[in-house]
Amino acid sequence: MTGYVETIGKIATVLDDPAPELARNYAEAIVNAADGEGSTEAAISDLEEIVADIVHGQPQFMALFDSPSLGTDEKDRILAQTFEGRTLPIVVQFLRVLNRHGRLSLITSIVRRARETWDKRQNRRTVTVRSAVALDEHQVNALRDRLASFLQATPVLTLETDPTLIGGLVVQVGDDLYDASVKSRLEQIRNRLIEGKRHEIQSRRDHFGYSA
Repeated sequence: MTGYVETIGKIATVLDDPAPELARNYAEAIVNAADGEGSTEAAISDLEEIVADIVHGQPQFMALFDSPSLGTDEKDRILAQTFEGRTLPIVVQFLRVLNRHGRLSLITSIVRRARETWDKRQNRRTVTVRSAVALDEHQVNALRDRLASFLQATPVLTLETDPTLIGGLVVQVGDDLYDASVKSRLEQIRNRLIEGKRHEIQSRRDHFGYSA
């Protein structure tokens, strides 16, 4: 654990990079430290729960750590009292390190990047799938198999329903969007019809202009 704390401390004290770079480095530090203990998945899951339940679910709790009226030691005591025995020791230590270096405000970004880093190392890709109606188990399994073959990686699916799609799927992998929805196809047909009509009108104008 000492080496882990030293690693985090060095990152916090010697880097003057902007927040995204800091978040990336903290994320890699927690992933590496937890990986050394064989607890990376559990540690990241604990941190994701903290972000969901505490950071987003109880903003008044996080507001304490923005308050100048509380010193670092008092904030450290609150973190230890709140999370010790409720989450992995390495997670508690990580939160306390972030607090001591004034980086708790970056926790959401850090945890997101930690998940991305770990998934990449495990050859997993996050995939968001939107469909008009909820997919059944057979459809999900078939989609997962096709995506695994296409991506050459293990897809981690997030399923969403969007009745406006009418039918079909919209699949997002990172910044890449694959739209095979009925709504998209109807929009394409509509655009082609409009473009065809414009072309027809222009052709008539050119014809009359030539005749004149």
